Amino acid sequence: MDEFLANVPWGILKIEAVGGDGDIPDADPDQRSVSANETCVTVAVLHGDFGQVWVRIGKDVAMEEGAVAFSGTIVCPTGMLEISDIVGDTSYLQLPVGADRVEIAVGLDRPEMAEAVIIRLREL
Repeated sequence: MDEFLANVPWGILKIEAVGGDGDIPDADPDQRSVSANETCVTVAVLHGDFGQVWVRIGKDVAMEEGAVAFSGTIVCPTGMLEISDIVGDTSYLQLPVGADRVEIAVGLDRPEMAEAVIIRLREL
């Protein structure tokens, strides 16, 4: 399990394979807090101008049932996931997942401008 504090420009975290250059799903914080496609997940969080976001990620992280904002799978051909800002200028964390497909569940402390994000991973 890893955790970090991040000042997130644009207020959107991106989760994808390291070196991924696929399509980024439309991120629309006013309509939905999490968007995804087969290669990437975006998570709307507190904009960096207003403060930091706490992120915990791992295979065995606990998550309250009502806090789950997304559950799905993405492809990860490199076997390494990266969490970065939406444009990829700042990489917050890279971690090995050891699988081509990864199930991801995202939990948020609140649906708008989340200040706490929990990401649970499961290799498929």
